[in-house]
This record gives sequence, C-alpha cells and structure tokens, in this order.
Amino acid sequence: MELRVGVVGCGNIFNLAHKGALKNIEGIKVTACMDIDEDRALEGARALGAKAFTSLDEFLDTDIDVVEVLTPTYTHADISIQALKGGKHVIVEKPIALTVEEGKKMIKTAEKENLNLFVGHVRRFDKRWVQMKDVIKKRNILPMHIRKAEVQNLPFPKDYWYWDERKSGGVAVDLGVHVTDFIRWFFESEPISVYAIGKSIKEEARTNGAFDHFVMIIEFEGERTGIAEVSWAYPYPTRYGVFYHHVDIIGRNGRIRYTPLDTPVVGVAKANFEMPRFSPLLSTFPDAFERELRHFFNCIKGREEPIVTAEDALIALEIAEKAKESSRKGEVIGI
Repeated sequence: MELRVGVVGCGNIFNLAHKGALKNIEGIKVTACMDIDEDRALEGARALGAKAFTSLDEFLDTDIDVVEVLTPTYTHADISIQALKGGKHVIVEKPIALTVEEGKKMIKTAEKENLNLFVGHVRRFDKRWVQMKDVIKKRNILPMHIRKAEVQNLPFPKDYWYWDERKSGGVAVDLGVHVTDFIRWFFESEPISVYAIGKSIKEEARTNGAFDHFVMIIEFEGERTGIAEVSWAYPYPTRYGVFYHHVDIIGRNGRIRYTPLDTPVVGVAKANFEMPRFSPLLSTFPDAFERELRHFFNCIKGREEPIVTAEDALIALEIAEKAKESSRKGEVIGI
C-alpha cells in the first residue's frame, strides 16, 4: 500500500527537515506541493517530483491520502480541518494549533471523520531523548525534578510572523510546547498548575509587545516539578548553537545531566568567528524527522500504534497557554 502525500507549506521547516525525510521514506509518494508563494511551491514540487499548487482548494481536490501541514501556526487549524473534512489524514507541525480551543476542534473533526491527526512533536523521535528515557527506566531513576532549556537567537526580522503572538503564540507556545511535552513525557505524569515569567529582551520582541524569553515552573502529579526555559533572545550570532539546550533530571535514585557544554567546542574563523551548530535544526537531529514521519505513515497503514497523540500535543499546548495567562496575571494557574 503506497500512500499518496501532499505537502502544504514549502518554507523553513519543509526545506530544513521534511523535504529530505520524505525523499528517504519508502511506501509513500509525494504527489502535490502547495504554497501561496508560487516559487516555493514550484521548488518544492521539483524536489519531490510532485505537482505544484497555489490554491488550497485545488490541492485538496487531488487524489491524496495524507496532507502534511507545514505552515505558520495560526493557519494550522483551518487547513487541517479542511483537509480532514476532505477525507485526508493529517500530519501537522507543532504546535497543534494557536489555541487549545482550535486544537480541540481539530481533534473532534478527526474523530468525526474517522481519520488520523498526528502532530510533529519531534523530540520524542530524537535518539538521545529516547535513549535517556530508556536509561531512566532501566536504572530506576524515578525523576522528581526536570529542568529543560531550549534557547536560541531568533534570526527573523521584527515584521516576521514569529514575532506576532497573535500568529505564532510567541516563544512560550512555539518553542515552549517542545519542552512542556518533553517534561510530561519523561515524568509520565499529568500537570496540575503552572507559574511563569515572560520577558521582552530583544528589540524585535519589544516592538511587537511579545515575550522572547520565558520560564515556566510546572507542578505535576506525584509531587514532581518541571522547569521549562525557552528563549529567542540569546545574544549569539545566528549560526551559534552550541548552548542551545540543557537537560537536568534529579530522581529519587540518581541524576542525569545532558548539555553541549560538556562537549568540546569547535570554532570556525572566516570573515567572522562562528560556532557551528551540531545540527541545522538546533536541538533535534534531522534523522528524527524521518523516524517521526515513517512512524506516522505506518500508523496510518495500521502497522504501528501512535507513540505521541494529538491529545498529547493538546496538553503540551494547554500548559503553555496557561503559562502565558500566569505571566500576565503574576499568579499560579491551575491546569
């Protein structure tokens, strides 16, 4: 059974991760690529041997089984719901949607149409985190406190959609859902409450009235706590990624620490001095996207059971959404 796949959105994450992954996965054929920018649609279609579209309606009228939604966050719900109502399975990049309310509508539509809705929480497919979680179980670490930081210098100009929280949800949502899902996944416990503080550091953030540095303290069942730190404000050159992430896990029976600070640093001197990223995708290696998509396609074919669900993605978003409310009110918010 070969799945016919259509891609909506041929921009950043498509070119960085999905294009290469789709080329390497057996049992599928990308037949359509759609983008409102005709040049991007044509370029994506050429790369994958597909047909290019600039109209979503025309794209959805084609004979495809699965739609990959790789568009800006504020469009996720509308495009996904339209695709589901058109009889297509959907794989959508994280976050599931801009708001929890939109995410719930997406899940209800998928259930009503009896179709699959998957959300790209790619950290769950990164070998390092999978191995770390396996070690925790085998060594009976029993995590009680987890601190996870993911930080970068967002390179986009101030008029780019990422800086508009009405479109991206801001750093608390866009980057935050990676970390809120990570902590919940490792604890295997449900969140109870969150307290958060947001800061506007870079000019781009201040101009847009948005946060670019965000810290959440999350209480989970079983007296567990998680600290999630996410930032677009780290003052490093765009290509600097050595200090991008850090994990510290304290358990009843041990501790696990992982950070690129523990590895040798390599500098490159050209016109200026650069500290190259260990991966173009920061804290995720590109092969994780290939494993993620292969798993989702196998789930659609009935060969595997989902290891991450749309409901998981919704809870990750809910924590981030409640954290934003906490930062505005200056108080602990129940989840």
